[in-house]
Amino acid sequence: MKKLIIIFILLLSLTGCYDYYELNELAIVIGIGIDYKDDEYEITYEVISNNVAKESANTKSYTVTEKNANFPIAMDLTSDSTRKRAYFSHTDLLVISKTIAENHLEDILDYLLRNNNIRETLQIVIAENPKELLSNTSENLPVISSSINDALDADKYSGSYAIKKKYINMAQELLTFGEDTALSIVNVNKNKIEIEDMAIFHNYKLVNYLDKKYASLYNLLNNETNNVILYTEYNDKIFSNSIFRSNIKIDVTKDTIKIDGDVESQVLENQPNFDLQDPQVITEIEKTFSYILNEEITQFIEILQDNKSDILYLGQNYYNHSRDKNNKLWPQAKIESNVKFQITKKGIIYEVKDAN
Repeated sequence: MKKLIIIFILLLSLTGCYDYYELNELAIVIGIGIDYKDDEYEITYEVISNNVAKESANTKSYTVTEKNANFPIAMDLTSDSTRKRAYFSHTDLLVISKTIAENHLEDILDYLLRNNNIRETLQIVIAENPKELLSNTSENLPVISSSINDALDADKYSGSYAIKKKYINMAQELLTFGEDTALSIVNVNKNKIEIEDMAIFHNYKLVNYLDKKYASLYNLLNNETNNVILYTEYNDKIFSNSIFRSNIKIDVTKDTIKIDGDVESQVLENQPNFDLQDPQVITEIEKTFSYILNEEITQFIEILQDNKSDILYLGQNYYNHSRDKNNKLWPQAKIESNVKFQITKKGIIYEVKDAN
């Protein structure tokens, strides 16, 4: 019996070592870029450098790039060019080019879903040139992929323009009836990550680019926002609010898209110097911004209708109510947006006035 126990312990210890690699034998891929040029897939890996001096506190990266007309072969060639075992457990960003998004997304979707080495939870964005983006490191941006993810996280507090989309969620949207996807376009300008326009899709193809203000509306309608900025002018003087909470519900019938709910905001800028201690003034401002917000929501959905891009799951919404798989109704439906705009009283000082 003792011999059996000893053998069992040895087997366990050997099994633990079977798939073990020393860190310096791995090429830790932190980001993947995919482009399509001259009838070939161009794959770029951003790899964490293990040649950083021990006394340095900064992590740095480098890139490797390979091309091939066959996408899986291009991926394999790029892995081979690292001269080490490509390791994807820490990969947290996928960057696709506009060319991929417009014409070749279906080609890469299945392979990436079936690849057990690549995480399905990595974030996905679009860039004009993924290779150039991932190679654009600097002292301030030593690892571009991590910096982009940090910018996507931080943006929800500074405008809510970023669309945080994991690869698995994008794939589910593309493969599900009554759903389309949307992604953010990113760039590096003067050592700063910039979140630019949003891209909207129909089926597997990018169909249009929208101003990033529509990205904030997209997040707002999905109740995923911390800071959507809305403003208007009174005699050339700006009055602005930041929407920090939304409770919006969308219902789709055979001929109508109904948007109801409420949002809560705080005053950012009061150039007209309105008396915010006067409840009547607050009520009038809320009416004005309710009108502005509902007009912008209506305009946004009309653009989606024109492009047949169902990023708000309107076809799925109608199917859930009717069990009718008819994806041709929502692009023709009229829009009724009735979202109530509220200004929080927190931070506004009210005086208690003597009724006499």
